[in-house]
Amino acid sequence: MDTKIWRWFFLGMILIEISCFAAVKKDSLKADAKFYTISLLKASESGHWLVASKMYKNNNDTVVVLGTQKFYSKSVVANFTKMNQFSFLQGDRLLASGNGMAVLYDLKTGRREKCDVTFQGTKKDIKESGMINDGKEYYLLTNDGILNIYNSANALTYQIDSVNGLKINNVKSQLFIIKNLDVGEKIIQYSNGRLTDIYRTSNLIRQSEFSYSGNFLLLKEEIIEQNTPRAGLQKIVFMNVENGTVEFPDIPALDRKDFVRFTEIQDGKAMMVTAIEHIPVSEKTVDIWYGNDGNLEEKQYGKFKYRHWIWKASDQSTYLIPKDRFSVHFSLDNPDYFIAFNGDELQNYNTLFPMINAYLYDRKNNHYRNLGVMYPEIITSSNGEYFLYRNKEDFWTLVHLENSFTKQLPKKGLRRPRFSSDSQSVIFENDTSLWQYNILEDEMTEVDYSTDYQLKMVTKRDKNLYPQSGYEFFSRNIDLTNPIFVMASKKGSPEQIFLNWKDGKLEKILHVADSNIKWAELNNSQDYYFYIEESLHIPPRIMYRDRKRREAKIIFESNKHDHSSSLIRRDIKEYKSSTGQILKGILYYPIGYHKNKKYPMVVHIYEIQSKNANQYLSPLNSFPIGFSIRKLLEEGYFVYLPDIVNDSKEVGYSALHCVNKAMDAVKQTPGINMEQVGLIGHSFGGYQTNFIATHSDRFKAYVSGAGAADIIRMYFSYNYTSLGPFYWQFEEGQYKMHASFANDKKLFTDNNPIQNVENVNAPILLWTGKNDQRIVWDQTMEFYIGLKKNNKEVIALFYPGQAHSFTAGSKAEMDLALKILNWWDYFLKGNENFPWIQKQIKKDAK
Repeated sequence: MDTKIWRWFFLGMILIEISCFAAVKKDSLKADAKFYTISLLKASESGHWLVASKMYKNNNDTVVVLGTQKFYSKSVVANFTKMNQFSFLQGDRLLASGNGMAVLYDLKTGRREKCDVTFQGTKKDIKESGMINDGKEYYLLTNDGILNIYNSANALTYQIDSVNGLKINNVKSQLFIIKNLDVGEKIIQYSNGRLTDIYRTSNLIRQSEFSYSGNFLLLKEEIIEQNTPRAGLQKIVFMNVENGTVEFPDIPALDRKDFVRFTEIQDGKAMMVTAIEHIPVSEKTVDIWYGNDGNLEEKQYGKFKYRHWIWKASDQSTYLIPKDRFSVHFSLDNPDYFIAFNGDELQNYNTLFPMINAYLYDRKNNHYRNLGVMYPEIITSSNGEYFLYRNKEDFWTLVHLENSFTKQLPKKGLRRPRFSSDSQSVIFENDTSLWQYNILEDEMTEVDYSTDYQLKMVTKRDKNLYPQSGYEFFSRNIDLTNPIFVMASKKGSPEQIFLNWKDGKLEKILHVADSNIKWAELNNSQDYYFYIEESLHIPPRIMYRDRKRREAKIIFESNKHDHSSSLIRRDIKEYKSSTGQILKGILYYPIGYHKNKKYPMVVHIYEIQSKNANQYLSPLNSFPIGFSIRKLLEEGYFVYLPDIVNDSKEVGYSALHCVNKAMDAVKQTPGINMEQVGLIGHSFGGYQTNFIATHSDRFKAYVSGAGAADIIRMYFSYNYTSLGPFYWQFEEGQYKMHASFANDKKLFTDNNPIQNVENVNAPILLWTGKNDQRIVWDQTMEFYIGLKKNNKEVIALFYPGQAHSFTAGSKAEMDLALKILNWWDYFLKGNENFPWIQKQIKKDAK
């Protein structure tokens, strides 16, 4: 054949092949686009009506309205698109708004009524809607600040123009309206059918927010004073929503660039105001890094200076917290007592969060009392009388603030404490039970369920005492006069039991063994509850149950088009770690499996995966990263997800041992072609894949995403995600090596993939995002260079603009998923029609 003709023929075949794969990709994406996940957005107070969102791959703008008292076939009472605000009104009505419009919907008759706002003869676009007065009234706000208020008969009662903002307090049935004036602004309160001017200012109200309890409206104003030094500064104003009084705390005007944070103390008895000044990183001739620096975060984000004021409602007094000695102060939900420490004092970056050398500051006596070194976990009672801290010996210590009484509690291993709302007891969780400590009686009582289950309180009320710090500084309280919702998770199993805890007794209300409960909510009286349930064979569905019924009721089923999930077969395989711990692996069978046929298998690794045994295999699942389990099953693959534990300091060898035992557990399974098995992992699983590839001959091909290749270099690197040196991650973090490099160099060398890169004996596909700040992309490049140097079969994919996990729905995500599937088809099925792989792989390499 003529060379030119041959070239044209070859090019034509490539184009045909590309078009075919493009068609396959298009069909696959079209099929995936039909799938959606569901979430509950809102429930009516009666529990008779629900609003749920349907979230597709390419849009999230579809909503269904459900009736819980109807027969299942009629439970969907309405559908909305491009609506994002919903309010249940009295008379079984729903107010929905979005995309510039609003609709009133009668939930019983199905009648829709479009809501228009007209001002001076012009119809306006609606940007916000909501209910007032427990749903007896409602409002509509337009893009250009026209506010309409309607009564229960849908009659317009008030129209207000020049509205700059709204704040609604549903607990107190109050609407606060910020209205622009010719000079300045005013706040109008709407309550009980009346409008009342409660505040006027010559300044501009730039931000408003309710305090945690809702008792105060907190304002940040921009001072408007021409040609004065105060122009543009921030002024702080407090408005008591109970009595309408306005307070001006004695706080100096703050720079407009300062971020101002409010922390309410005891439901408004006091307020802590924090002004945070950001000093950006400056450009210097030289950037100096000191070995004793405990605040390396400043290198990336600059410095932050804090000033704290306490305002007391009883006498409107304001005082400044000293800042000359400690960098951190936060209130113990008490206006007179604070915890103080220097955040960088004990920071050696050996852990993600360092211990703190904490002091108790008594403001009235201006006295600091050293509490010693402790974990950064401090929990307060709601009345500001007590607080707990976890000392360095892992015991909780109780402190009474007024009399300085201190008591170390006798039991270790207790976690997540919560004070009772009357501050008479503390409830703890641990690995198997709940513990209740009676403060007055000094008695610890165990609330035991079963040693096979771990109990966790779902009912909670948490107030963050020091936001944005990452520390566990909370006011955590729980009302023991009402039933407490508790979840019991069976160890080593996806089985879950939901219980009510009241008067020291646990009552079972829901038990699921073969499904997942993804979301659950109870009303305050716990007369009814909703949850979203899914299983391997059942797409997510919304369930409803009231206390009078024995069985839960299906309200809505998603993804009814999915008929193949019922065909998926799954086995659970057991094996043991090197220390004898029982581990499990999830083995999924190819759809259409026949025991007399041979199928390839893909093994995915990432720590403990058996907890996901009951998950619904949607193409939209975010785990595993880089591929869809379901797609592989449809394409005729076994998929195996074995558990891996690091039960020794040998992090790489532990993974190798677990995988070998897991492989032994399935090798007798009919249909698995043990000669056609691939291994894949991402992140920590990518490291494990890299290591196993240098020590194993059991796999035909590998895929490693964003995994560490050189743990010694990474150990001595700076991590821009955790904002510090990376060595903590290896010593006490995910790698759990429990040794420093200086103390055990052999340990690091033996478990370092790059040290044995020449031993990789199967083709490997590497991938990473070039914006990855967690495992920097040049770790992948290093492994690629090592493989290339040793003439190994490798292809590396570097995706610009992508981070550690790729943007959902991006071209990069879709390209990666397709290339990984190509890779398995090429090496595990013998399909050679992939030019991008053929360009690297020689025929004799297979």
